Amino acid sequence: MRKTLILAFSFLLIAASCGGDSPRGGPGISGSDGGAGASTEAPGSTDGDSTVIDLEPEDVVLTAGLVRFDDCDTLLDHLHTEYSARVGPWGFDQGGWFGPVGARLESDDMAVAEEAMAAAEPAAPSAAPVEGVDFSGTNVQEAGVDEADIVKTDGNRIFTLSSGQLVVVDAASRRAVGSVAVADGWGRELFIDGDGLLLITRSHSESGDGSETVLQRIDVSGDAPRIIETLNVQGNYISARSVGGTARVIMRYDPQWNFPFVFPQNDSAEDVAEAANRAAVLNSTLDDWLPHYTFGSADSSTGSLMVPCDDVHAPSVFSGFGVTTVISVPISGDFDPSSSTAVMAPGDTVYASTGSLYVATTRWLDPDEFGGEEDWDEDAWRETWQERRTSVHRFDISGDAAAYASSGEVLGVIRNQFSLSEHNGYLRVVTTVGDPWGEESESHVRVLSTDGDVLMEVGSVGDIGRGENVQSVRFVGDIGYVVTFRQIDPFYTIDLSDPTDPRILGELKIPGFSSYLHPISDTLVLGVGSDADEEGRVTGAKVSLFDVSDLTEPLEVAVWTAPDGWNDIGWDHRAFLWWAPEELAVMPVTVWNEWSGAVVLRVADGTITEVGRVDHEIAGEEPGRTDCRELTTADLDSTDERDFTTELEYEISYDYAAVLACEPGEAGMTGFECYTQPFFVDEAESLGLLRGEESISICWPSDSPNVIVRSIVISDELWTLGFKGWGSFDGQSPARLHVNDLQSLVRLAALEL
Repeated sequence: MRKTLILAFSFLLIAASCGGDSPRGGPGISGSDGGAGASTEAPGSTDGDSTVIDLEPEDVVLTAGLVRFDDCDTLLDHLHTEYSARVGPWGFDQGGWFGPVGARLESDDMAVAEEAMAAAEPAAPSAAPVEGVDFSGTNVQEAGVDEADIVKTDGNRIFTLSSGQLVVVDAASRRAVGSVAVADGWGRELFIDGDGLLLITRSHSESGDGSETVLQRIDVSGDAPRIIETLNVQGNYISARSVGGTARVIMRYDPQWNFPFVFPQNDSAEDVAEAANRAAVLNSTLDDWLPHYTFGSADSSTGSLMVPCDDVHAPSVFSGFGVTTVISVPISGDFDPSSSTAVMAPGDTVYASTGSLYVATTRWLDPDEFGGEEDWDEDAWRETWQERRTSVHRFDISGDAAAYASSGEVLGVIRNQFSLSEHNGYLRVVTTVGDPWGEESESHVRVLSTDGDVLMEVGSVGDIGRGENVQSVRFVGDIGYVVTFRQIDPFYTIDLSDPTDPRILGELKIPGFSSYLHPISDTLVLGVGSDADEEGRVTGAKVSLFDVSDLTEPLEVAVWTAPDGWNDIGWDHRAFLWWAPEELAVMPVTVWNEWSGAVVLRVADGTITEVGRVDHEIAGEEPGRTDCRELTTADLDSTDERDFTTELEYEISYDYAAVLACEPGEAGMTGFECYTQPFFVDEAESLGLLRGEESISICWPSDSPNVIVRSIVISDELWTLGFKGWGSFDGQSPARLHVNDLQSLVRLAALEL
């Protein structure tokens, strides 16, 4: 029964992260006591015994604090004790089922700040362009907190990614002026600061034993960008924020995959396998637990543990399998791998203000608390599942390096980074309690305050969207906006002026829902999302204009819809552009089997007017064009499939697909979707098909649309970045930059990058 339930819940658990219920202390550990219900051992105690509280299944909720370690031996003792208790015949119990599966923040009113910049006097011709006046920046949650993105501009140049290269485009001449091949990988994002650029790439380690994050510092002072330093860190990149030219890069490392675990072939061998796996944990070293880095520059290459032992923290309550690392990187300065801190818990949601960085994760549920194969307590499991909690860890980023400051937890689960907001020293968090698909689910706004190193809840208000899912959240100063949805869209306004007594002021019910909220003034909020009928069936894309001048009676005063259309802004807010000087909103939209591009809307005088649409379609574009060398059967020693020894030979022999051998800087084929696999390079080399440093791509004919993923305003021009394909753009595919006149939307240039 237990295995069946685990399989049934695995789809729901993808978004869940970690937490737990076995507090343990250890010699030399110092920090908070974890709050009520945690270990009764005093901070800093050198007594090796710690109090472990026996819990009923419904009592697995505890306050999650963090403790630090005085030395490496103490840290290793803690890891041995904590994890040997959780290893079984199949490795770490349920680590694969119950850990998070990859990832997926506000001073005062950002719109007010944008308007203030828009009202500023125009800069003198010789002055540097000003963001918000002369050009648009990345759409971020918090004013003053930049977010890494796939494209950046300084008003003169555009920096983006295409075919595995960083490309620099001169805005005045509308041409690419330089490029450089960057680290192999995907999901690339970047920051710029003057003539310094930080590129972050998700990749696989060269040894093939796990994921890693590659940081590259690139000099863009000239036309040709130059890679200055490269730092390879074990772990998956989650997210990054930048304040004052210093980036905080957050990564998750999964050490459980490092161990030489054995697995039983039958039930009688389980005890032997468990004993062997426990021995593997007890014999482990810090090298097995903490991420390593490899640091390379023009004249040196070094490697070591990423985080000093005294900068490693562990929850006083077990919070799951994984290590969250925060490294501080000056965008225009030298890398310092030791400028990092780590938490022995997986992180999945990142929010930052100008002074604080928060990493949140849904608490881990230990299935062993609910019985074994024969006595699985399904009712207790369901009840506990519906009472999950979210742990939140705060880091102080006012200094050069991020420093752990405090921890806390709240009842319920969060949707995304917009569910958190710091204001006047308080952290506001929107959570949903209960099964979000059930009739009894309920959302709350909770307010937390720092008490020493503990985040304590000081106020809350609930009864938000009962039986519905939270779709979007936005905080503006002392006001919060929350949208929930099941069949209709309740838009809630919440007063947070008294943090100890938040109050719901108003509620508006309308068809559809907003998956992203963007304040454009003190009294107006744009909602971007989906339209729906009375039964809750989504019918297309929708933009709503909410008048919140009377918070007790919010109104939907204007609507724009695109039947059968959709947008991904609810998943990636950086795709949305609000250009305050012209009162324009630009957003990518795709209409099924009809059109894909970006819609330009003017939002003024309480109305939404479609100004026009731009796309990346090229009349008469010929499919099959490529700069790469296409491999054919003429390149094979034999065309008899009985002689084939590699998959690549089969791919080359297919008439439908194209196999490309591409030099650095070359990639792709028009009208085709291309994929790369490292083993194809090895196979091509074994067949004698490679020349120099070529890579291998397999390309298939595509009917994918030419999608637009980002929009930028520079002076009186609208630049749009796009590619051909579905899903998100990661810099591996060939990209396009188009330029349109901002007023007429006439296309001025089209760049194939």
